[in-house]
Order: sequence, then C-alpha cells, then structure tokens
Amino acid sequence: MIGHKREAPIFDRTALTQSVAATIASPPRTMALLACGWVLSAALASGAQPPAPLTTLSPATDPATGLADSAALRATVYGTPPQDIAPMPARVPLQQIDIALPWARPVPEVFWFDRRLRVWLSAQDEPAPLAIVISGTGSDGNTSKLSLLRGALYGAGYHVLTMPSPTFPGFIVSASSSGVAGDLLQDSRDLYSAMQQIIAHLPHRVQITEVDILGYSLGAANAAVVKSIDATEARLRIHRAVMINPPVSLFSSMDRLDKLFAISIGSSDAGIERLYQKLYARLANVYRTSEQVGIGDSDVLAAATMVLKTDSEYSAAIALNFRIALMNVFFAGDLYAGTGAVVDPKRPPRVGDSLEAITRALRTKPFSEYFARVFAPYYLARKPNSTPESLLADNRLEIIGDALRSNPDYYAQTNSDDLILDQAELKWLEQTLGNRLVIYDHGGHLGNLGDNRQIADMLDMLAGRWTGSP
Repeated sequence: MIGHKREAPIFDRTALTQSVAATIASPPRTMALLACGWVLSAALASGAQPPAPLTTLSPATDPATGLADSAALRATVYGTPPQDIAPMPARVPLQQIDIALPWARPVPEVFWFDRRLRVWLSAQDEPAPLAIVISGTGSDGNTSKLSLLRGALYGAGYHVLTMPSPTFPGFIVSASSSGVAGDLLQDSRDLYSAMQQIIAHLPHRVQITEVDILGYSLGAANAAVVKSIDATEARLRIHRAVMINPPVSLFSSMDRLDKLFAISIGSSDAGIERLYQKLYARLANVYRTSEQVGIGDSDVLAAATMVLKTDSEYSAAIALNFRIALMNVFFAGDLYAGTGAVVDPKRPPRVGDSLEAITRALRTKPFSEYFARVFAPYYLARKPNSTPESLLADNRLEIIGDALRSNPDYYAQTNSDDLILDQAELKWLEQTLGNRLVIYDHGGHLGNLGDNRQIADMLDMLAGRWTGSP
C-alpha cells in the first residue's frame, strides 16, 4: 500500500514562524499553478523579463467588500505577526508518506503525477497520542499553516499526521471515491477511509495511545464529520475534535467569496488579467529565487503582502486565492463526472496539452456554476429523491448538529470578523457548541492561526483542560 517514504527536510523555528510562505511550485502540476501564473510559464522558460505591473487594479473604491472590514482583510492576508507566534520546538522531524489506496478511481492522464496520496508524519520517539490535522480548501497536506499547527502539536508531545483537503487535486485523484469534491459527508468518508489505511501501515515504532482530530477552514468541518462517522464505526476511536475557523456551510461561504470576487475584481476576464499583472513581478521573483519550491495555501496572499496596498486589493487577492482552489475542484470534477462544463468528455486533455483555454474559462466561473453544472447533476443522479435544495442542506454542519450539541469532545475556535461566516452562522455556532466555542475579537479568516492564545486554547481543548472563555 505505502509507496516510497523519505525523510523530508526538518522544519526549523524560522520556517515555522513564517505566517505566509511565498513558495510557488515548478514545474506546474495543477490548474492552481496555471491559474496563478499561466503567463509566467512561457516567460520564465524563455528568460523574458516580466512586464511592469499596472498602477491600478480595479475601479473599486476602498473598502471594496461590504463583507469584511479593513482589519479582517489585513489579518487574513498577513496572518499572525512573527513576534506573536506561540513557542515552537527548534526541530520537528517530518516524513512524507505516499500511499496507494485500493478504491482509487482510474486516473485521468493529465493527473498522472497524483496516483498516490501524499501525507506527512511527525512521529515522537515514544508512545504518544496522534493528532490528525486536515488542511483547508484546496490545500495540500504540507502548507505553511499546517507547519504552524504541526510544530505546536509536536512540541506538546503529539505524533502529528497532516492530510490534504479533499478538495485538493492530489486527494481528488488518489483518494476520492467520486472525483466530484464538495459533498461534506462523502468527502469526510473518503478522509476517514484514507486515515484507516495510513494508520494501519505506519511503522511499528509509531505507538499511538489515542487519536484526536483537527482541521482548519473547510478541513475543520471535515474533521468534525469524520469524528461523527467514527462514533458509529469505531475504526479509529477518535477522542476529541477541534475545529479552527470552520464554515457552517461550504456553499454559503463560497457564495460570500464569490461576491467578494465580483466586487473587488469583477466578473469579466479583464479584471482578473489586471490582478495577474499586478502580482506578476513578485511571483516571477519567487520562481527565480526560491531554493525550496512547493505550492502552499497562501501563494497569492504572499504576493499580496509585497505588492498590494489597499483594502480593495487585499479583497481581490483573498477572493482570487479561493477562486484558484475552486478552479481545481471544477476542473477535476468535470473530468471525473464527464459533465462537459469546461472539458470535452470525448477528448479529455492529455499530458503535454495546453490548458490555457480551460484556465481562462474557469477563472471567471463562480462556485454557483460548479454547483449547477457539475456537482448537482452528479449527485442528483446518485442520491434518490434528492433536490438541489436538499444537496445544499446536506452540506451544512447541521447534519451533525445533535452530536455537536451533546458530545463534550467537540470544540471550535473562530473569529468575530471571519470572512466566511455571516452573523446568523456565527450565532448558530454559539448556540450549538456553547462554552466549547471560543470567539476571538479579531483575526479575519485564519489571521490569528499560530498566535500564542489560539495555540494555548487549542492544546487545552485537545487535552480536555478547556473550561470556556474567560
């Protein structure tokens, strides 16, 4: 089952305390990279110099959103200041594990590089609890945010297993039973099955005393649903779950981000082109100078911290970051479902084919179009008596609402100004979790991840020491 294992580079404190990692993968492997830098590829290959960035991004005025205030936008982009990062161990061992899963679907030729699921393990030298951490929307299992959580958990004595989001192309290809990501229960079942396979094949030296689960952003909702599945099936006997900045509904959160995209960038290709031009020079420099290349979940935001200055520009970078994740989901889902939304099912792309036309088509498409043209047709055909409305309802945390209300081993952390929640959803979390929820005054979406208090509260929740907010 498990393919090659290797010792990945050890993360030192400097790497762990970088709240935003400016690393871009090369050569391009996914639609995400094409979306970020389709104009970069040819220019960098030829040694051409990037054009001067445009002086204006969009005609929008500041603040551009109506969905978040300036402090929330800036926290989301910049993350936790290095001086406020919680104490981290000087060194954290990190091992990459590649595993072939028995239920994997046939791999489209264009995804030839993702046949095995990639996860990362940091193991203690003695028996310890295992913390499984699930990444956020569209992200792999070794992001800068996961590095922060990994360091804190390992330093507290946990084995740490970090996993990609089920909306990450590598997971969709290697571990999804459908290929059409976004169904909260199905995606979480796929995660749960993958976890069982991984844990069953860990080295004998990794002795696990109990299993806990965490996740951030969409990964937080996945973590909670995985625990609810395990409560019935008892394959892993997961003890506690901590949700960090969870959505209440993936679809309503993505709708908010689509609105952010439309307001700050526009719905036409011209607005997106202007934003790419704005980010171009910084991204090109990262390509040329980075000695350690690997795609993370904050590449666009990393560039934004260097070249963008206004609230409308920060809004645009945040919206683009999520749109890139959606492009990957849309592309893979259309390939697997054969719905023909952007890919001709009779002539799917092959290795070496240009994806530029598909990328251009995808980058203007909101989540509502993915739902209408790929997700809903696929699941309506496979879920008897379902409707578009029932599909939306099935993708809310309310599907495990009884467990969240009654089981004392579910916890959550969020911010009062989180971009992905509205006030009704924040109130629902309060009413559902009670004193097992902490709401920080400030932080936007994940902007306080790694902060001293956030980490201390997270560890107290995992250890069962949490008694509620002061």
